[in-house]
Amino acid sequence: MTDPEASPAASPPAPDYSADGVDLSLIRWTLSLTPAERLRFLEERINEILAIRELNARA
Repeated sequence: MTDPEASPAASPPAPDYSADGVDLSLIRWTLSLTPAERLRFLEERINEILAIRELNARA
C-alpha cells in the first residue's frame, strides 16, 4: 500500500478558479497565512486605500 501524501502526482493539481469564477488560489494563499499575517495584510491594504483617497481629495 502506498502513502497518498508521499506522491504529489497521485492527485491532479487543485484548480485555480471555481466554476463560477472564484479565485481559489487566492483563497488558498490567504488560508496559508496566520491570523496575525492576514490582519497585517488587510491593514496594509486599508492604509494604501486611505492614502489614495487622501491624494484624490486634493485633486
